[in-house]
Amino acid sequence: MMFAGCRAAPAHRDTHDADVRTIKEGEMLWVRHWSTRDVDQILSHYAEDAIWMGPHLPFANGREAIREVVQRLVEDGNFSITFEPARVDTAKSGELGFSQGRYTMTLTDPFTKRAVTDQGSYARIYRREPGGGWRTIQEINTSSPTDVRTPSEPRP
Repeated sequence: MMFAGCRAAPAHRDTHDADVRTIKEGEMLWVRHWSTRDVDQILSHYAEDAIWMGPHLPFANGREAIREVVQRLVEDGNFSITFEPARVDTAKSGELGFSQGRYTMTLTDPFTKRAVTDQGSYARIYRREPGGGWRTIQEINTSSPTDVRTPSEPRP
């Protein structure tokens, strides 16, 4: 028996390794954009509907809300940030990806007016945009405790 017009669906092209490489390279570029304090370049890494959460800063829902947070940060004369992904991966579908890693950020303490350095971890969820690029849709940053003790150590 022959079925006219029936064809097998084209095989899904595996772009996993290229996608992971693209996200990693995008994060390296993002660090450079932060170092130039170019708000528009920094924001180009976020989707319009992105959500950003960071320690000691307001929750930001949407690229324009993120713009307000980024603007505050880059206006701080002591501000600097570096981050590097420790792990990057993408879904089999090729529609979503993530990165997680560590960051170091320096800014001015609003009370002491002195530069303080915060270190912590971050996680980002990426979405493949029309045209194939990747943009962050969710980012969360968490500070690492600065006063870490084991349970057996005495408390002050």
